[in-house]
Amino acid sequence: MMPGLLLELEVVGMNSPLVKKVPAEWFFQRHGKPVLDRSRYQLDYRNPNVRTYATGVVDRLVKEYKVGYIKKDYNIEPGIGTDYKADSPGDGLLGHERAYLSLLDAVFEKYPDLVIENCSSGGMRMDYAMLSRYSIQSTSDQMDYRNYSIIAANAPAALTPEQAAVWSYPLSDGDEEETAFNMVNAMLLRIHQSGHLARLSEKRFALVQEGLACYKKIRKNTADGLPFWPLGLAHYSDQWLSLGIHNGSTVIVAVWRKNSTSPYCNLPIECAKGKMARVTCIYPQRLPVACS
Repeated sequence: MMPGLLLELEVVGMNSPLVKKVPAEWFFQRHGKPVLDRSRYQLDYRNPNVRTYATGVVDRLVKEYKVGYIKKDYNIEPGIGTDYKADSPGDGLLGHERAYLSLLDAVFEKYPDLVIENCSSGGMRMDYAMLSRYSIQSTSDQMDYRNYSIIAANAPAALTPEQAAVWSYPLSDGDEEETAFNMVNAMLLRIHQSGHLARLSEKRFALVQEGLACYKKIRKNTADGLPFWPLGLAHYSDQWLSLGIHNGSTVIVAVWRKNSTSPYCNLPIECAKGKMARVTCIYPQRLPVACS
């Protein structure tokens, strides 16, 4: 395992001592005043001193603290940009974004094994300017695992499955069905295993172990596979949800039964049409599951 850290490197808190030490040109400005949102000032990465400062922070974390994983958060909305030394706020924003991406390029050139996750309030900045650099994207901070299944099922419509990080967080007071549901949420994407695992019963902890072992066996199909939706994209009112990954002769399908009164659901798998197929429930193997 490697140590990781959550970092919010594009902003400075309004009460930080740094605010009084640096000039106002370090921050986004409009009409001559620094932009303040949610008790934070937005740093302007067009400023070379800002980039030097940010690079120093990353250097210290990697070299001194041996951090190998950074969860890169971003929890403000700075609006239309900065008009400081710009033709318009949009011009300033574009210059800032390009400067920030150049900083990321320099960081990864220096530390090619460093993993940086694009978080941004759970998943609010899911764009491929960032994801052409970052290898992983948080999809949500959703706290209800049943609702998270909808986000997980639809995530590959916005980004590649191997970049789509989904929290699996078995509840301390949950049951075996809830544990398996949580694991399936993440298994066709990029798993973020969480929850108070030490508080789980022996049977539920075994389900987590089984899920992780299964995930490690099938994840090689995710990077090269193509996502598909046997039941169409998921909606909150749906009684059944499904997401599939098709990779050559292998098709892996996740199925969620949410509030259906029927224990059965027909899944049309178009890529297997007209072919001989063998169907196997690979997870969970202990709980009763019917498939044909």
